[in-house]
This record gives sequence, structure tokens and C-alpha cells, in this order.
Amino acid sequence: MSHRKPITMKDVAAHAGVSAATVSRALSGGRAMNPEVQRRVQESARELGYQVNLLGRALRQQRLNIVGLMVPDLENPFFAALAEQLARTLRGNGFELLVSSAAGSVEIEAHGVQSFLGQQIHALVIIPCDELASADTLRLARERVPVVQYDRRVAAVDVPFVGCDNRAGMELLANHVRTADPAGDQVVFVGADATSSSGRERLEGFRREFPNAPALAGSFDVEWGYRAVGEIVAMGIESGTIVAAADVIALGVLTGLIGAGFRVPQDFRVVGFDGIGISQFVMPTLTTIRQPVERMSDAILELIREGVGGSESAAITLQPEFVSGASSPS
Repeated sequence: MSHRKPITMKDVAAHAGVSAATVSRALSGGRAMNPEVQRRVQESARELGYQVNLLGRALRQQRLNIVGLMVPDLENPFFAALAEQLARTLRGNGFELLVSSAAGSVEIEAHGVQSFLGQQIHALVIIPCDELASADTLRLARERVPVVQYDRRVAAVDVPFVGCDNRAGMELLANHVRTADPAGDQVVFVGADATSSSGRERLEGFRREFPNAPALAGSFDVEWGYRAVGEIVAMGIESGTIVAAADVIALGVLTGLIGAGFRVPQDFRVVGFDGIGISQFVMPTLTTIRQPVERMSDAILELIREGVGGSESAAITLQPEFVSGASSPS
């Protein structure tokens, strides 16, 4: 039985009419080059069925073109959306993404990062579980590979950060609330414990805009939003606007309100934050602040390409946008 000879880089080079070195650059995605030449090489590789030898590349470069992403949990659809967008952005530029979940645990987060470091990854992107307790894990990682903090940050560790401007987002939200309800009915914040920078910044932003309004703290999940409705009703509040620190909380709030017999938006208006895709398919559709996940992914790619060298103190905060929905019409 005959075996087909494996296609080599030299075969691709001959087919594309370029040198083997040019093929290497075109398929690695690591350096800028003529787009037309890169396209021709990639088409030749596809036509010939050439497969990049990732193990061989790793032995030569001491790392794979693989980026690790550590997220706090994957039950939160926003983190899943971040992972999906980042994977698309990286895949289109010569990288692959491996994702691991910390399941809300700083200890699991540390173990997952150590596992990534043992796999010769090119870079690590991390959404820290805790803005204090995740510090040691970040310090360990930055000694081994380029590291970027995403969406949440540990300010005490000198590692670049890419995320949304939460303060600007809360200002957009407050402007909407005041415009949609000029009579100034009761406003309530349903947030999460301030163990993450995003949770803390959104709570601080709300208190800056509505200093006398009640604020409830729980966790970033649907169940907490659902339970928060009972706490709000127990406070004697039966109408107004509920501002949720995240869409995933807002979805629980919507379910809790409707289950308790309240009408949205006639009795309660509900506003979220993040802009997850499902928010536009619930009934009523959710008014929210959308994070610019595409631009954030592009910014992470550029930092990874630069090797994060000389950019350790970089903090890239991008502006979110207001998305109107039926849960709190403008």
C-alpha cells in the first residue's frame, strides 16, 4: 500500500512562486508582509493540503502560536461572547485561542494559568476573578509570557489592560434614566460584590449619579437578579427603574418581576450593562450599555503582536454605546 508523501513548506513555496522563508512568514502571522503575497501563499497551502507543523514551530520558537484565555466562569454569557469574539480576531491573524474557566475560584484560576504556562503558549489573556486575590497569579504569569488583562483588572500588578470605560457607561445609563423618567421615580441598583474591578466601578458610577438611591449587592448571575426582586419588593418599592450591573443580572430581574406579576416597563423599567446577544431576544428586549467587544479584541491582538514589550503600564479603555430596548424605552 503506497503512502502519499507529506506536503512540505518547499512544495508550497514552489507552488506559490516564493521562497520557503516567505511561506514561513505568511503562515505564521507573526510579522507584517505584502497582503497579496500572503494571500497567494495561503491559497497554495490550502490547495496542496499543507498542514503547519505546530510542534516543530514550538521547538524552534520555544512557544506555540496559541493564546490562552482565562475567564472567571463560562456560565456568564458575556464571558462566552468575549471568548468567541477574541477567538475570531486571533484566528484571522495566525493565532488560536484556548479557553479555561476559573469557575469563580481564585485557586482554580491559579491552577489553570499554571497549566497554560506549561503548554508553551504565546501569550495569556486573563479576566481576573478578584482585583486583589488574583494578583499573585498575574505576577507569576507575566514572568513567563506576555499577559493582557481583559474587562477586569488588578491595578496593583503592572500588566496592560483592555476594557470598557465603565464610568462612561454608567453616565450613558444615568442620562437615559433621567430622560426616560423625568418625574424621577425610585431608582434601584442591583449589582455584585465589589471583588472585581468592573463590579466596583459600576457601583461607584451608580452612586456618583444617584447618591441617595438604594444599591443591592450579590453576584454576576441570573439567580441573584431573580432573588433581588424579592428584596426590592420587601423594601416597599413597587415601581421605578432597576439598574442592573450586568445583563445577566438584568435577565434574572426581568424574570423575577414578571413572575411576581409586575409589568415591564409599565411598573418597572429595567436597564442592563454589557450588551450580550441574548438581551435583544428576550421579552421585553433589554435596554443596555453595549461593550465594544470587537474593538477590545483588536486592541488585545495589537498588544500580543507587540509582545507587550514596553507596554506593561498600558490601560486601554474604550467607549461603550447605549442600546435601546423595550424594557426601558427612551
